[in-house]
Parts: sequence; C-alpha cells; structure tokens
Amino acid sequence: MPHLVNLNEDPLMSECLVYQLKLGRSVVGRLDSDKPAAIRLSGQNILEEHCFFDNENGAVTIQAPANSITFLNGKRIVPNQAHKLHSGFRIILGEHHVFRFNNPEEVRKQRDRQKLLSPAMEEGEGEPSGNASPATRPESPVESAVDVDWNYAKREAALHLAGLDPNKMPDDQLDTLYEKITKVKTLRGRRFENGSRPESSASYSQLDDMWSEAGRPVQNSVTFTDDTSVADNQNSVVNDDGASNATASAQIREMQEQLETQRVEFENRLSAIDDGQGREAEDLKVEKEHMELQLIVVQAQMKRLLEMRGRGKIDDDFVAFEPAIYTAKQLRLIRKVLDKWRAHRAFSMAETVLSNAVTVKEANIISKELGKDVTYNFTIAAGGSLAAPSSSLDSIASLDEFGDVADPVLASATQPSVGIKVVDRVNNAIYVWSLDRLIQQLQKMRNLTTFIDRPQVSQHFSTAQPFYDSPAPVYSFIGNSLISLAPLARKLSATSTVPIFCRYTSEAIGSCRVDIKVANVIAPIKRGNGSNASTRASSPISNNLQPGSKVSCIMTVDQVKGLGSNDFASVHIQVRLASLTGPSVHNRDVYASPTVDLVTSGSSELKFRRTFQLAVTSKVLMHMREGYAPIEFFAALQPTYLERMERWDEMRDQRNVLTKPPPSRTLSANSATSTQGMRRSENDFVVEQTHDVVAWLSVCELSAEGKYAPVPVISAGHLDPGSFSLHQGLQRKLQLTLSSNSGKQLPWIAVTKLKLGNIRLLDAKGRTHESESRELVEVKIHKQQNVEFKPDGTGTLTIEAPWDSSAHESPLLNRTTASGQRILLQVQWWVDIDTCLDPVQFSMDTAVTMRARDAGGPSRFASIFSSNKHLSKSSAIFTLKMTPPLTRSAKDLWRLDTSEKYVRGEESLIGWKPRGISVVEDYERLVATERRSADVQAIKVILAANPPSSYSGGKSHDMLTKESLELWKKKFGHKGR
Repeated sequence: MPHLVNLNEDPLMSECLVYQLKLGRSVVGRLDSDKPAAIRLSGQNILEEHCFFDNENGAVTIQAPANSITFLNGKRIVPNQAHKLHSGFRIILGEHHVFRFNNPEEVRKQRDRQKLLSPAMEEGEGEPSGNASPATRPESPVESAVDVDWNYAKREAALHLAGLDPNKMPDDQLDTLYEKITKVKTLRGRRFENGSRPESSASYSQLDDMWSEAGRPVQNSVTFTDDTSVADNQNSVVNDDGASNATASAQIREMQEQLETQRVEFENRLSAIDDGQGREAEDLKVEKEHMELQLIVVQAQMKRLLEMRGRGKIDDDFVAFEPAIYTAKQLRLIRKVLDKWRAHRAFSMAETVLSNAVTVKEANIISKELGKDVTYNFTIAAGGSLAAPSSSLDSIASLDEFGDVADPVLASATQPSVGIKVVDRVNNAIYVWSLDRLIQQLQKMRNLTTFIDRPQVSQHFSTAQPFYDSPAPVYSFIGNSLISLAPLARKLSATSTVPIFCRYTSEAIGSCRVDIKVANVIAPIKRGNGSNASTRASSPISNNLQPGSKVSCIMTVDQVKGLGSNDFASVHIQVRLASLTGPSVHNRDVYASPTVDLVTSGSSELKFRRTFQLAVTSKVLMHMREGYAPIEFFAALQPTYLERMERWDEMRDQRNVLTKPPPSRTLSANSATSTQGMRRSENDFVVEQTHDVVAWLSVCELSAEGKYAPVPVISAGHLDPGSFSLHQGLQRKLQLTLSSNSGKQLPWIAVTKLKLGNIRLLDAKGRTHESESRELVEVKIHKQQNVEFKPDGTGTLTIEAPWDSSAHESPLLNRTTASGQRILLQVQWWVDIDTCLDPVQFSMDTAVTMRARDAGGPSRFASIFSSNKHLSKSSAIFTLKMTPPLTRSAKDLWRLDTSEKYVRGEESLIGWKPRGISVVEDYERLVATERRSADVQAIKVILAANPPSSYSGGKSHDMLTKESLELWKKKFGHKGR
C-alpha cells in the first residue's frame, strides 16, 4: 500500500513514522482541529485542511489549497492542482515536516519490467520503449530512495528557492552552496511581525522561512500532470511580499549576469596584458594591479549577490558596483589630480589656526608663569620630505627611525599641515611640533601649575620636560633651496643660482649655486624581438630618460651667500635621496656636507658634492618631470636669530590684523516694513553640545510558561558591571534602553543597527584570550521602537531584538563556562539622531557565563551570605559630543578666532597674540615663489639646450607678433601670484 515515511535531521529518528494512504482521499490537517483528517500534524504553518492525497487505480496524487505551504521535490506545488507521486518523491508540509513517498507496487512493477528488458538490451535489439520505462519517463531528482534523507530534502528546497538547478551541479558544489546558504540564513535572522516569536525553538532552524508564504511562488501547470518537476510560477502570487521578492530576484539575477560578463572581460584583458609585447613593464604592472583589484571587487559583489538571491531580497546598503578600466596614463592623471586637490588645504588650515589660537596662548602663559624661556607660535609644516626635517649630524638623529624622538603625526604627514614652532632660547634651537603633541604637552603643563606655590613638592619633579624637546637638536632647520628635476629627466646638465628661503618668514635669506651634471646613462634592456621596452609617444625634446634606465649624476652645491655669523654659529647642507626619487621609493638615506664654522670661516667655504646612481622607473621618471628636490640647510643658532624670529612674528601680525567685516548700513526701500534677520553669534559655528547617555542592556530567555524573563546579572562588587547567567539551548532576546537627561535637545529617532561579536574569554586571573569569532554579527531589530520624551526633561529609547548565539559559531557560547571565567562580547549599535548627518555609533563590552539548560537560578538564601549582587541588567555611561561644521564660507572665518578668549594670567603676555591666517598666506606665497623660481631656472636650461630654428613659414613678422600676444593674454600656466 502507498505510504509516507518521516525524515528527520537525526538519522535515528528517520523512518520511525509511517502514514498509510488508503484507497480514496486522505486529508492532512492540524492536530488540534475538529475537522476530520486521516493524518494530523502539529506546527504553526499546518492548516486545518493542509492538503489531501487521492489513491485511485494504483496512482497517488497530491493537491493543496492556495494558502498551504507544501513542497514537492524542493519546489512549491501549484495550488488546487493535482500532482502525481512516484516512489522516492520528497514532500515538505509546513516548515518542519519532511516525508518520503513510497509505493511498493510501483517499485515491484518497475523491477519486473527491467528484468524483461535486460535480455533484449544485452542482445543489442535496441533501446527499450514505452511510456512507463525509465528511458522515457521523467526522472526523479534522486536515483534511489535509500539516498533520500532530511538534509537532501532541505537542501533541495533551498537550492530551488535560490534559482539554481541541483541536477546540473556536482555534489561538492551542492554541499558548499548549501552550507553558505544556511550560514547566511542564520546570520540574517528573521524579522517577525509585531515583535512576536514562534513558540518552539525549532522555528529558529537554519532554513525555517525559506519556504514560508513570503517565499518564491511557483508556476501554474495543467490540472493533472505526471511530471516529477514543478516549474516556477511568476503569476501565482500569494501576497505582496512574494511579488517584491520575485522582482528583487529578477534584479539580482540581472546584476549577476552583468558582473559575470565584466569578470570574463577582466580575465581576458589580464591575459592580453600578460601576453603583451613592446610595452613598458611599469605600465603593464600598473594596469594589471588595477584590473586585479577590479576583479576582486567584482567577485565580492557576485558573492554578495548570490547571498541576496538566496534571501530573495536586496539589502538596503547595497550599491551596484560599476567597474571602470583605465590605462596607465589615465591612472597617472587621476592620481595627479587627486594629489593636486589634496594639496589645497589653505581653508582647513586657516580654520585650525583660528580655532586653536587659545591653546597656543595658554601654553605661552604657563611658560611665562613658570619662568621657561620658550615661546610657541603657529607655522606650516610642509608635507613629504620637509614634513619634519632633522639634521643627520645630530646625536639623536638615529633614534628617529625607532620612533623615540620623532613626532609620529608630523613625520607621517604627506600634505601641508598646521604645526607649532618652538623657539627654545634655553638650547638655542628652533624646531616644530605637531598640534596634537602641543595639546598633550599642554596637559602636562597644566599639572605643573598645581605645584607653583609648593616648592617642597615641585623640587621632586622635572619641570622642563613638557616645554622642550629632550634632548634638543643641535642643528636647527633654517631654510632650503628648491630645484626642478625637469632637466635631469631630459639628460641635461644644469647649473643655476637659486635662493635660500626661510620656512618661518617666507623670505629669502641667501643664495647658492647648484650644479647637476649627468655622468652616465645606461639605456633600458631591449626585448627579444628587438623593440624597445617603451612605446610611449616621444617628447618634442629628444634624449629623454626612459623607464628601466639607470642614470648617474653629480650634484654640487657651493657659492653659498647670505648666511652670517651674527645669526648662525655653524652651518651644513643636507640632501635626501627620497627628494630625487620621489615618494615611490621608500629610502631614508640622507647625505650631509661637512660643517662649516661661520665664526672662523665664511659661508663660501660651505660645499656639498655627491654622486647619485638612480634606477629610473615610471614613477621616478614622473617625479623627475614634474617634481622638485629641496636642498636643506641646518645651522647652530645664535641668540640674536631667535630674538629676530620672535619680533618678526609680532610685526607680521600687526601688518595684517584679522578684522571683522563692518555691518552694512544700506537699507532697502521696504526696510521699514520688513523684519531684519537676527545677527548670528560669533560662536554659532563652534558651540559643542555635550550629552550624557546611559545604556541599560538586559538579556531575556524563554521560560517554561512561554514568556521571556530577564536573566540575572551577577556582580562581584561596586566596580564590576556583572555577568549575564545564560542557559544552553533557550531562545533569547536583547532589550536595550537608552536614557538621556537632555530630552528633546538630543532628538534621537531610532536605533538603525545592532551588532554583537568579538568574543573573548576572560580567565580567573583577569587575562583575556582571543578567539576566532571576532566578526560582528548583525541582529535584526524589531520594527516597533519606543521613543519617549518625558516632561521632566529626560528622553528614552527602547528596542528589542532576537539573539541566536549559534550565529557566532563560537565554542565558548556553545559549551558551559568554567568556574571563575567569563565570556566577553562587544555590543555595537547605531542611533539615528535628527540633528546629525550620520548615525552615532556606541560600543560597550558585556560579559556572559553559559550554564547547563537544567541549571537552577542563584539561591536567594546563599546571596545573603555572599558579596555578589544579583541585578537584572547591565549598564554603561557614554558622553556624546556633537560639534557642528566650523564654517560655511570664507567670510565667516573671523568667527572662529579664539585668540580673544580670556585665559587666566594672560596679562603677563602684555598684549601678545599667536599668529593668525597670515601664517597660511605666507606659506602659500612661499610655495608659489620658490616653485616659480625653480621653473624659470629649469626652462632656461632646456631652452639653451634646444636653440630655436629659423622660421620658414609664410606669416609675416607682424602677424606672428600679434598671435604671440594673443596667446600671452590667455595666461596659460601659473598665474604668477
């Protein structure tokens, strides 16, 4: 007799139940229903009349109503249509009831038929025929009923919902894909309606909602079919969710096809690059790295699309990636444009100078009160090799590489930034700090002011440490000359006289002669076919260096003028190898000249001579064509030079005082009737809001009564936040409550995201042990969030979210925790606030301990004699600081000036103020001046090496003069500010 046998995840529980399908109709219904049914099942998605089986003339069919969740061979059956069953078919009723259909009579007839056909096949009489033969009947997705188990049926349903054909995939790919789909499902969780959850823990199985009513619909077919497969149905829509999932699946499939096409195109281009001949090796390398990066992004997108396709939903934060393939020339141009834009930092540096003026003023006040002979003022630290210049002859120079002396913020700067010029009259030195370092040192200075009136205590402290560099440099950076490397890129020797510019005053303090002589050039190695390695279009000027070549040049610096003994005791020159090769070559080699004592000798005795051997790559060649090489000058300073630097800062700001724009006195015609706008406050842009936020976190577990109850938090003392005592195998949910005393001043809207992860083990000795489960897993938040602003001026935000600890795949959460140990978890959530552009991120650590499922709660009687406290939730306190944008336009910069703010003791400065935006203006003028000077010298050398030829055209002299003037008026190149 035909029958159904159950399949279970546990092999020992499979085939324990048999349901006979007698002649006639057998109805499947609910266990607690009053309607008659031959087979009764329990479960949330089992209907009172779920489906029925018709057994007539030895053939069994299955039919289900429209709202029934019934799957046949992994595909949802068409409602109200009969489908014929064959032995071995898989049937899924609801979400968790999996059966295999067996028909012994059909199996016996098929076996007898094969015995009759086997002799004829052995004699070569041809292939068997007949509608009932295995050769013509549509095959079942599984060959033998013995191989059908619970995992096979579940996997089959998941693959069909993902739009994949399991018959065309190898077994190893099927297993890998099924594992990925189940993992994605577990991580994704389930968004339950109205915050409700199923009553049984089985509802949190790996693929519980992949065949729910929101799943993929199936296609209409004929009323009675003998086909074993059930086609997809795009027209039978159960609800709106099914239609949206179908549309999302179609969009995902289209994007996946586009990415697959792009992936094939990238692979073909990479193959073409590997086989390319006659191209520059550096260009090939750059293009290949770019395409490989694009290919990695495309593959990551395809993987994410596959996961979304399995869910039938497009993520909200998913952005379609549009790859673009650029040539090496285009990539160089893109990087050049980005570097140019990054270098435009004048506005942001002006904001930094004005907003931190009060910090510099306070540091000078404390220095004056404590009798420290040092002053601080603003300066602009150039990026790159001049970010933090230091003399290689100093005894502490070798320590820079270990980070013991060098300022890490300043040394790593690649773009110009605001620095602090330290005029150290105790050590006769000038050096530069980063603004971050001054803030750190200022905190130490404030601590020292506590002991001003307590000499018996202050004598035990080193009061000089926060004010100076210890040890201070012997040689201070006084200026540099800048030369263009364009002649060297064209194999031209160049001799020019260049000025020496002071970085602090932006003025020329002397000059020197720089001679670069090309000694030898080794051409790049040619390829086997005889073609040169470069196919780049030749320059109008011949004899250019090519990538892959090697050049030897001799640099000589002499005839130094303008450096006298009144300002400097001794001077030396320094050149960095990175200045000639550019930032692409990471080399810290520094070459210095012998030191010249200016007291006994003149500056003309100062000379530098060095032979450099450079390997020219495409990046080095680009730096030579467009870059500059600074020649650094260091000196031991005289006290008169330090005094002159201080006076220059004061006089410079007196010439350029930052004034507020006067109010407009013009009135409109209707000003008498119109309402004038209120004048904005000077602090309107920089007022920082501070809010205190308290987060209360509780974990609730499902009790025997079917309600969620908070688990106890066991705390060992007042400073111990406690540990949640959890039980194995129970459903849990998190409840997070945020409270603030700011009320509507902190207008939070909702929690947008909640994540848990970064699991660690805290042993009994307080040591933390990392685990492999460091990934933060997102937890789905219930739609209903409670936001309340109370009349007492407080505001609360409460959310709930289900938490499945198995999603972390951590053995620490799967086994019981040993005595004295805790499991640390990181909890992160993002709060959407109405006045903030982006959600605000909060993060806290919480501890849990895993106990056996049947373990009892803590004894109240034992807690009387114990120091442990039993709480219901854990808490954390946050301080939220929100700062608006500094300025909105250049005309509002004056509002940021903090130099007028009063600081206790500023009377000792006698009206002194730190420098304002003039320091930024001076730096901009310095950069433009020294680069223009270097360009002029380089152009002279290039034009001298290529004298103009006689004009042979037909235009007259007056016509050529007129055209030249027209071109001159167009102002190509530098504006000459």
